[in-house]
Amino acid sequence: MGSHNSVTELNDLFVEAMNAGDLDAALSCWDEHTVFQTGPGTPPARGTAQLRAALVEFLELKPHLKIEELHRVEADDIVLVALRWELSGTGADGEPVEMSAIDSNVFRRRPDGTWRIVIDNPFHSVHLGIDS
Repeated sequence: MGSHNSVTELNDLFVEAMNAGDLDAALSCWDEHTVFQTGPGTPPARGTAQLRAALVEFLELKPHLKIEELHRVEADDIVLVALRWELSGTGADGEPVEMSAIDSNVFRRRPDGTWRIVIDNPFHSVHLGIDS
């Protein structure tokens, strides 16, 4: 399912994995050095165990995720991407959950030519709830 051969493919793979509830595929977009900023002002998740736990929380919402890339800046083996994301799901209380924000992600190409997300900051710009 998808691949890690380009930044675009990696983003597509992450969205597919989240929408399919596939934890391992989603985790494969990151590596053990990835920093995931789980919320504004909260300590980021680091290391495989914390990253896995953070993703499990999102996947419990049975999310439907959509992204739209806004721009990217490429510097050889490092790429900064800004994208708008929208997530709809269901909370533990059965109530609908809607989240959207602007995400800033840093991607790094590894020596084998594959890409990973090394910084994932989904709440770079936060709009919780539905914008009227």
